[in-house]
Amino acid sequence: MKKLLFVLILAAIITTGTAFADHPNGLGIGVQTGTFGTWSGYGGYTPNVALSLKVPSLPVFWAIRLDIYDGYFGLNVAGDYYLIDNVLVRDIGLHWYLGVGVGVNLGISDPLIFGAAVRLPIGLSWQPIPLLELFLQLVPNLGLQVLPSVHFPYGGWGGDFGIRLWL
Repeated sequence: MKKLLFVLILAAIITTGTAFADHPNGLGIGVQTGTFGTWSGYGGYTPNVALSLKVPSLPVFWAIRLDIYDGYFGLNVAGDYYLIDNVLVRDIGLHWYLGVGVGVNLGISDPLIFGAAVRLPIGLSWQPIPLLELFLQLVPNLGLQVLPSVHFPYGGWGGDFGIRLWL
C-alpha cells in the first residue's frame, strides 16, 4: 500500500509539471478543525480549533492548533510549503495541492510531551469567490518524540476542514 501511494504521488508530480501557485497573493486568515490518529492507533475527533494563516511575503501556510480535552492541553504549530497548487476544475474554483511541512507539538499533561514531525499535506481547496476558500486535507506525518521519552516513529495522520478569508 505504501509503495502504491508513493507511485501515485510521484505520478501526480510528474504529470502536473511545474507547480503553479493558484492561491491569492494577499493575507489569508481562517479557522480549521479536524481529526488525528497516531501510528499506534490512538486518535479520533477531539475538540480542537486551529488558526490558519498565510502571510503575503512567505510561501508557507501556517496552522496554530490548540488541543484541549480531559486532562490535556496541547499546542501544535505547523508550517507547510505547497509543492503543487493547481486548478482541478476551473469552472467551479476547485484546486488541489500537495505540500511538505514541519509540525511541532507541545502537550502539557502528566507527563509533558514534546515532538516534531515532517508533514505531507494533500488536499482540496474550493474558492467559490476570490475572498473565500474552503479546504479539506489529509496530512500524514512522521517524526520524533523527545519527551517524556525518545520515541520513533512519532506522528501518524491528520485531517482538517477549514475556511480561510483572503484579504
